[in-house]
Parts: sequence; C-alpha cells; structure tokens
Amino acid sequence: MLATINMVIIQLFTVAERALHFRGASWQQTLPALVIGMLGIFLVIGIIILATYALNKAFSKNKTDDAEE
Repeated sequence: MLATINMVIIQLFTVAERALHFRGASWQQTLPALVIGMLGIFLVIGIIILATYALNKAFSKNKTDDAEE
C-alpha cells in the first residue's frame, strides 16, 4: 500500500515538473506584449485621472461663492 502511494506521488511530481518546465525562449515573445499591455494600462489610468481632474476644475464652485450664499 505504501509503495503504491509513493509511486503515485512520484508520478504526480513528474507530471508537475513537465508542466512547469521553464522555457527561456518564450520570454522573447511574451515580454514585449507584457510591456505594451502594462504601458497601455498606465496610459488609460493617466487619462482617467486627468479627465477627473479637469471635470472637477470645470464644475467645482469657488469657496467665495459658497461664503456669499
């Protein structure tokens, strides 16, 4: 029974090792896509921040207007 369990564990580790094999050449293909995607995310976040700032400036009331009312 114990030998069977050990065999199953060894087979699972062998399968996991094959599945998680590091392939260095794949980084040459995926890294540029990753960098472009991350830059796109930061660009969109920056546009949202600038739009929020501009809308806040355009539609906010001055503090002097609040004091007079």
